[in-house]
Amino acid sequence: MALLSSPTAEEENTDKDDVCLPKEQPPPAFFETKTFRLISIFLYLGGISGLGMVLALYFLFFFDSTMPDIHLKFPVSIGGHPVQKVHEYQ
Repeated sequence: MALLSSPTAEEENTDKDDVCLPKEQPPPAFFETKTFRLISIFLYLGGISGLGMVLALYFLFFFDSTMPDIHLKFPVSIGGHPVQKVHEYQ
């Protein structure tokens, strides 16, 4: 019955008086640091801004903004004036 015996008063006092220091933990991995989080935020914002700049440059220099002549193929032009003579109402 020695296994079921309760600790004595001296053992309880020594356990309560002992100060447990935290175990030494290894430094966190780089992917868990604040530096990595800041770098990833700057890379994300830079990527989004860079893609926006590329899109803006494309529209400035390469995009053809002229209207196609598709309105000539239909009976009414974009301005509302008839291009072809269709059916005249009497």
